[in-house]
Amino acid sequence: MLDIQKMNDRFYAVGETILRFRWLNIAVFFILIGAAVFGLNQIRTETDVESWFLEDDQLLKVKEEFEDIFGNDEFCGVLIEADNVFSHEILNGIRELGMELKQKVPYADDVISLADLEYISGTAGGIDISQLIPEPVPTDPETLSSIREKAFSKKALKNRLVSEDGRYTWLMLRLKPMPDDWSEKGIENPELAIGRIAHEVVDQEKYAFLKPKLTGLPVIAHDKMAFFGKETPRLMGMALFVTMLTLAFFLRNVRGVIFPFVTLVGGMVIVFGFQGYMGISVDPSMIFIPIFLGIAITTSYSIHIFNFSRREFAATGRRRKSLLHAIEETGWPLLFCALTTMVALLSFWMVPMRPIRWIGLTASSLVGIIYVLVIVMLPTLLSFGKNKTPSMAIKNEMSPEHKEEEFRAADISKGHKGVDRLMLWLGERVLSRPKIVLTVFFLIVAICLTGLFRMDVSFDVRRTFGPKVPYVNRITYIADTPVGSLYSYGIAIEFPEPGMVKEPENLRKFDVLTHEVEALPLTKKVSSLLDVIKDMNQVMNDGDAKYYRIPENREMIAQQLLLYENAGGAEAERWVDYDYQRLRLMVEMTDYNSGEAMRELKFIQKRAKELFPGSHVLLIGSISQYTVMQSYVTWGQIASFLVALVIITILMSLVFGSLRLGFIGMIPNVAPALAVAGIMGFANIPLDMMTVTMMPMLLGLAVDDTIHFISHSQLGFQLTGSYQDATRRTFLVVGSAMFYTSLVLILSFSAFMISEVKVFINMAILIGAGILSALATDYFVTPVLLKQFAVFGKEKDI
Repeated sequence: MLDIQKMNDRFYAVGETILRFRWLNIAVFFILIGAAVFGLNQIRTETDVESWFLEDDQLLKVKEEFEDIFGNDEFCGVLIEADNVFSHEILNGIRELGMELKQKVPYADDVISLADLEYISGTAGGIDISQLIPEPVPTDPETLSSIREKAFSKKALKNRLVSEDGRYTWLMLRLKPMPDDWSEKGIENPELAIGRIAHEVVDQEKYAFLKPKLTGLPVIAHDKMAFFGKETPRLMGMALFVTMLTLAFFLRNVRGVIFPFVTLVGGMVIVFGFQGYMGISVDPSMIFIPIFLGIAITTSYSIHIFNFSRREFAATGRRRKSLLHAIEETGWPLLFCALTTMVALLSFWMVPMRPIRWIGLTASSLVGIIYVLVIVMLPTLLSFGKNKTPSMAIKNEMSPEHKEEEFRAADISKGHKGVDRLMLWLGERVLSRPKIVLTVFFLIVAICLTGLFRMDVSFDVRRTFGPKVPYVNRITYIADTPVGSLYSYGIAIEFPEPGMVKEPENLRKFDVLTHEVEALPLTKKVSSLLDVIKDMNQVMNDGDAKYYRIPENREMIAQQLLLYENAGGAEAERWVDYDYQRLRLMVEMTDYNSGEAMRELKFIQKRAKELFPGSHVLLIGSISQYTVMQSYVTWGQIASFLVALVIITILMSLVFGSLRLGFIGMIPNVAPALAVAGIMGFANIPLDMMTVTMMPMLLGLAVDDTIHFISHSQLGFQLTGSYQDATRRTFLVVGSAMFYTSLVLILSFSAFMISEVKVFINMAILIGAGILSALATDYFVTPVLLKQFAVFGKEKDI
């Protein structure tokens, strides 16, 4: 078993070194800050889905293979709304908007809209492919009415490009492949540039009469960056304000507010600055996690330092001695806390996603840097000042091993601190009702487990972000209209031999697959080569609607496709490759839920392989990537949490010299996960890639108090030989600090409550509940189990 007193003696020596070289500490600190500041300007941000994947991920290879054949599958979509979209003014506005988007938006390929599409009609000599709307746009009502009838005669247009009531229409700007080496070339992120310029075009006053609403992944990426670029600093500022206000209230000391703030800012500048030098990219929607964790860790560690030094300073009036005492008492527990927290965060590396690994690397680095700064810089800064007359005399005959406890008890007896009186009361009574404590604990665990099994593992943009986020409100409005869609993905079938696409049997199977995909809950509409083939067949049969089907034989299919190409048709190139070996299906979604999307993608893969044995089935597009990514992140985080749990249990067992103690120590650290899972299950809060990051984070935060409690309980037992006295001493020495740190953490994370993002509000509630459950378990369950299992040995006879 670890000798806590010897570890404390070593940290006392470390403290003497720190205070001896305090001016050197300050100089090194400012040199590091000065060097890191220049790196902050070099930080890069990434928001595109591809940036989440590792370079060797199979999904990226599939995407590259697809783009080589069919080009980019991403687009910018514009929903246009009017009383009658077939009026001269609206059609003219649509054409002008489409032309300007194609001219100004980088990587623009072509535009699909009522004013820009291939319209196939029959002629005496064959077929004619021209625009549905001639140029200039007609003004007379008869011609416009004829255009309306022609549009609704095409199944590929009705309620897909234009709504049946003529109030909504859809404009799609299709894009060329974007370069991957934009960062090396020093140019703007192509996806963000597309979204920004598309907004500049669409948001012009001259197009306001179209009531345009913009969507598409590049637009969403830009809007996400802009929104979180404002939201994260706002929340961070509020969290800092709440933290400083709370520290000021509890510590009643200007230094207790300013110095932790300096430590926090210094730690963040050092970590992010050197990441800038290393060219590490940041996702703005994820940066809040390490920042808020940094605030929490700084506050927690600083309170422990201040708590011990302030009490000793009040008792002795000697500044240096009080700081050495604080380092002696907290140095080892805080070091072990930092190490275990870093282990919990580094478990993020089990998730094969770059932003999640970035969170693990950044947060663990921040924890390590903050620990060093708190242990070194906080005592260094506090060492400046005069000694003072002790506020309370300590009797000379007081034994050293009981000085802390007796001083606290004497101070409490004067009624100075309500929290301290509560700690004294708990320390004296918590072991008196062990059966009641354990019964209540297991009852709460059972309730939480019931909620856990009701929890839904999914990402749903409406449930996760909520309608108060402007761009989320806009894109969901678009998706709820007859023609707009939320997201899209693609399916590609690669046949064994060239020309097999022209086989009627293969096209009919593809038609079966298309209809089955159309029937899926999330599907809004589908597009493929079948639209061209069926339309051609109908046109070749005098427009008879019953011929809107696949031709009977290969010769007819080949003949019609040749006729289509000779007439100048180009749309088919979007859906089939030159060798007629690969087919593509585009699926636009009316809603998105990652759990349902994963089920649908698995069904599509399975069904496609049944229909086309021997062929290669590819799921393509950013949303299919995103859906797989959700699975990676969610289940990867659960696995990383379990691994971190095992590693921390082993570490605690080794350090404290007892496997039983390691398991007991993990109970308060599992409690937050159970409490959070139970609340999520009963409150219908989905477990997604954002909420799941709370689990390892809560583990890292909860383990701090547990280590302090067990360390001081062990030391107390070594000094007194009694579990009751050790528990009383532990509550007196660290109980109030644990209370203050937990309360400050809860209040700090409560800053999320002012956010417009639903998941942030949920996280504020869940993190608060998790921290509170960990504290309650430390206070009530841990001391009972320590005595029940006699983990420190048998009590001494007194």
